[in-house]
Amino acid sequence: MNEVEKNEIKRLSDRLDAIRHQQADMSLVEAADKYAELDKEKETIEAEIVRLRDVQGQKLSKEAQKLMSLPHRRAITKKEQADMGKLKKKRPWPGYRSPDDRAGSRNEAHGNDRLL
Repeated sequence: MNEVEKNEIKRLSDRLDAIRHQQADMSLVEAADKYAELDKEKETIEAEIVRLRDVQGQKLSKEAQKLMSLPHRRAITKKEQADMGKLKKKRPWPGYRSPDDRAGSRNEAHGNDRLL
């Protein structure tokens, strides 16, 4: 279902780009009728894209509500909880030092074993 809206939005966006390119190449004085016609078509396509994005967002929010309403069947084990803690403490990139790490290294550099 979600794929249908996605494909339709893509098709309409491609058509909108084509219209914009046609309008850019067109002279307003010589082809005012055609320009106005393309402008009107452009407005309808933009409105349809907005409508499809709203539909897509509503479907996504319905899926999210379904997921949120699912009951949790079991408690988290201690091992799973420890794994979550490891993920939180994991450094975002190599060489990264958190403010806590930096504070500890300053105290060690001065020979102070206790925290301030």
